[in-house]
Amino acid sequence: MYEYHGWATIRESASFEEDEDQYELVIQQLKEYVQELEWPSGVLDLRAVNGDFQLWIAGLNNHKPVSKYDPTEVLKKVGEIAPGSYGVLYVRDSDDLEFSNQFKVYSLIRGGITEHHDTFLSPFIPKLEDDYEE
Repeated sequence: MYEYHGWATIRESASFEEDEDQYELVIQQLKEYVQELEWPSGVLDLRAVNGDFQLWIAGLNNHKPVSKYDPTEVLKKVGEIAPGSYGVLYVRDSDDLEFSNQFKVYSLIRGGITEHHDTFLSPFIPKLEDDYEE
């Protein structure tokens, strides 16, 4: 299984005082990107919350999605379009032989994605699920 859960707060730049016109352009670009993806399963949602936009992404697929639908690629694209954005993405891929028992955490900071090891939900077995009985 390929499980993912993430969010990003959309910022046009890392400056405290954003350019409102530029922010609107960034939001329009992100709306078009999300719409063009036609997300096949799970959740991909961009919406305003108290005047600021946020993106949510979550799902559970049988296998890792192809690049266009890879949640880490979506987060990267958010960073390209809106380089002041920040957020996190948790991913667990049971097909990844080396890391199948743990979540990977991706942080979006100032347009860049960084991969981290998870200490909150990993190791998946036995922390979240019992070991397989034979």
